[in-house]
Amino acid sequence: MTEEDTTYLNVKDVSFINDIKSIAVIGPSKKREYFFLKNHAEYFKGPTYAVHPTAEEIPNFDKKNIFPSLEDIHGEVDFAFIAVPPSQILRTIDSCVKKNVKLVTVFTSEFSDSGTEEGIALEKELLKRAQNKVRILGPNGLGIYYPKLGIAWRPGFPTTPGNIGFIAQSGGICNIAIYGAEALGINFSKVFSFGNGADIDFVDLLYFLSNDPETDIILCYLEGIKEGRIDDLKKVLEQNKKPIVILKGGQSETGSIAAKTHTASISGDNRLWHALFRQFNIIDVDSLEQLLHTARLIDFYGIFELNNLAVFSISGGYGVILVDLLEKAGMKIPPFSSEIQDKLKSKFFLPGTSSNNPLDLAAQFFYVISVYEIIDLALSDKKIDGLILDMPSFYLTPVLKSRDNQDFESNMIESLILGHKHNKPLIPIIQRLNNPEERESISKKLIERKVPVSGDPLEFIPLLTKISEYKRRMGHS
Repeated sequence: MTEEDTTYLNVKDVSFINDIKSIAVIGPSKKREYFFLKNHAEYFKGPTYAVHPTAEEIPNFDKKNIFPSLEDIHGEVDFAFIAVPPSQILRTIDSCVKKNVKLVTVFTSEFSDSGTEEGIALEKELLKRAQNKVRILGPNGLGIYYPKLGIAWRPGFPTTPGNIGFIAQSGGICNIAIYGAEALGINFSKVFSFGNGADIDFVDLLYFLSNDPETDIILCYLEGIKEGRIDDLKKVLEQNKKPIVILKGGQSETGSIAAKTHTASISGDNRLWHALFRQFNIIDVDSLEQLLHTARLIDFYGIFELNNLAVFSISGGYGVILVDLLEKAGMKIPPFSSEIQDKLKSKFFLPGTSSNNPLDLAAQFFYVISVYEIIDLALSDKKIDGLILDMPSFYLTPVLKSRDNQDFESNMIESLILGHKHNKPLIPIIQRLNNPEERESISKKLIERKVPVSGDPLEFIPLLTKISEYKRRMGHS
């Protein structure tokens, strides 16, 4: 990113984030049991300093790294996490400017988010004191989670870096997403909780992630942006080449009011936002779960377009339900091509089964070698773009799995990763209604092999349509 680029686009350059080498936590609190200090120090690969005017000892923290002021630290400080009362914030920012700190997170709230004249004035003065020398995440934000460097604001955050970036105005939303990502088999490159966005805002962070070599997919929780920034946002979106998935908060009247009190954001006219999403081919979703599940589908299978699907069911009735849901969502369940249909027919040998699309396997499901062959054939059909499979969790019980002395589980896993062989999405539904231990065990093994297990067809079917529409628009752009 060059200075000329950022000037033309009216975005702040935060590319230095990829090279943070030192951290200071200013205002570590004994009352909080030094919560933010411990978390930032736990996995960070460089020096972490504690800044407190009177603390001489902090449990399980090196005394040599405790200083009464920022200026007393001998080495450089690239990033500071600030958790001091509002009355001390201006003095603290002055110290950061003197110390040449590049980036700060201001966790402290009661600025513009308070809605008071005093809070708004304090936020303006905070920016004035920063002199454009210190970049600010917040106030009223949690800052940056960057697993590659070991930067984390809470304990137990995953340490494995990934390729998914997340920008959110809500720290709580970030926490849910970060803690939940590991179970879904996805990993974040960076997560930003920017709160009020007084300095670094949504537009700046979106530009950064769109040019970040460590990020391939961008997720956003957005309540609104500052007045006058919409044109800047459009310029950033024009140059972006990565899939962006947005959850827009504040779409209802009450939600819009809540957004203003939460982060002092102006939500704006929903029609304008949806027009913007369409113009710049942004995938918009309705819940945090959809946001994460969309990222997982793209991460596991890339950007795909599904028109014709195969349905594979152990229950004929459930297969009918899946066909209805998929066709309501705009996809088709067509007959297989004649050559594939003939081959499939030869693989079905029990009464009560059907080799047509939707495939109804019934009790033949336990002959797991034939399951592999049937899925392999169905996905080899050039007419078929992907396969949805229903596997009730009661079929995972040990008694049933041991029938015919077959290694049921390992062979079933090999069958369900066939989507990757054919470069077509294969999505198994394993209902959550019973056998939670067996379900969790096999789901974990499948997720490790990049198979997106679901417990409910409505978790993912609407997302298949959204990703397919994104792919189609890519072809027209």
